[in-house]
Amino acid sequence: MTLPSPPARPAGPFQRVRAFIDSLAGRLLALTVMAVIAGEIFVFAPALAGFHESWLRERVSLAQIAALALEVTPEYEIADSLEYELLTNAGVQRVAMQRDGERVLLLEREPLRPATHVVVYDYTQATGFQRFRWSVETFFAPPGRALRVLSRPRFESGEFIEIVLDEAPLKRAMERFAQSFARISTLILMAAGALIYVALTAAFVRPMLDLTLAIERFRDKPEDVSIAFPRSQRTDEIGRAQRAAADMAEQVRNALRQNERLAALGAAVARIGHDLRNMLSTAQLVADRLAQSEDPAVRQLAPRLERTIDRAAGLAASTLKYGRADEDPPVLTRVIVADAAEEAAADALIGFGGTEYKHDIEKGLACVADPDHLHRILVNLIRNAGQAMKEHTRRDKDRSVLVRGMRMEGRCEIEVIDRGPGVRENLRARLFEPFVSAAPEAGGTGLGLAIARELTRAMGGELELTRTGAEGSTFKITLPAA
Repeated sequence: MTLPSPPARPAGPFQRVRAFIDSLAGRLLALTVMAVIAGEIFVFAPALAGFHESWLRERVSLAQIAALALEVTPEYEIADSLEYELLTNAGVQRVAMQRDGERVLLLEREPLRPATHVVVYDYTQATGFQRFRWSVETFFAPPGRALRVLSRPRFESGEFIEIVLDEAPLKRAMERFAQSFARISTLILMAAGALIYVALTAAFVRPMLDLTLAIERFRDKPEDVSIAFPRSQRTDEIGRAQRAAADMAEQVRNALRQNERLAALGAAVARIGHDLRNMLSTAQLVADRLAQSEDPAVRQLAPRLERTIDRAAGLAASTLKYGRADEDPPVLTRVIVADAAEEAAADALIGFGGTEYKHDIEKGLACVADPDHLHRILVNLIRNAGQAMKEHTRRDKDRSVLVRGMRMEGRCEIEVIDRGPGVRENLRARLFEPFVSAAPEAGGTGLGLAIARELTRAMGGELELTRTGAEGSTFKITLPAA
């Protein structure tokens, strides 16, 4: 008794997440997330550097305005309280101006910190990379530093204006800017990423998912006509893949239907063949009795009747053998071509008196093949050549079968050349199909060449008709050279 298989357990959350990660949609989502993060970095870094520079330049401008207020007073004298207020409003500790090579101290609120804590930012000759590096340096700097900033004056002439200020207010301002900018830019980039993800999913992932599911269902049940492949009008690779898959499914279903018909036909032929052989055996006994008749006309027709029965029995036997043929896989080894051809010719030309075997085989030529398979192939080709010359060649004409062998670019080429009448034009395209005989009047079943090509291809080679005409035909075997 066969126990029913237990129902499949539903996939848990971990399995579903893992399946999504391994899917095309999951990988697209991962790429979108990485693109959003990369976009955040590429946008945030320049914005932070711009904020850092604008904040410092604003302090420079305020410091210069304070210095101008000092310059309008008589003899540069102002009260300590006003000086303190001017510096506090500017957010700086000291203001100095460089004019005509002379540096003048304009305002100073308190003694400077030790020099080890002072960092110089010279905007008079700074590059873009330096501005970016200074902003990152300030953002991650330890507390307690002072900045000495040099810049071109905006409101009056001079070589440069210098200010000294505490870095802590700048760091706090940069942190507030970073938080605000990160929130806004992240929301914008996430919205853009979501739109891109949805658009790409609809345009590419969903069609590929539908195509993949259809292919998987078709793999499990190729005969199910309810499995429809999407056939879109897209002109890109996805549309081409959809149409190609739909055409392939249709061809496979047609082939399956054809195979089913052939299988049913084969079963019927096998049953008929069994009964036919019994009938032919009875007919053979009758023919034997007729051959012993005293009637001259009957005795004359009896041999023809026997040959006809023999051909019919041979055709039935060959058909049944081909229908259930299951050739063993080839055992590849090194085969000497000259020895194989000579042995095959000796077996193939026994019944063809007057037909001579000749060879023009490169010395030492060897190929990689199954010895038994190669023997069967050569016997078939040489016998066909002998049959063609026996039926159609005059006795005074050369009736030799030439086997030529040579090595060409790592391949072993073996040619079987006859001097027969050639293959008829209407048979050349179908010559290697089963039950297509080039000499049906000689009793051929039309299976020899089909089996020979099948054996050749199983060894990684090819069998083809390369030349045919009134001067004869050439069949070429191509195999890997040893």
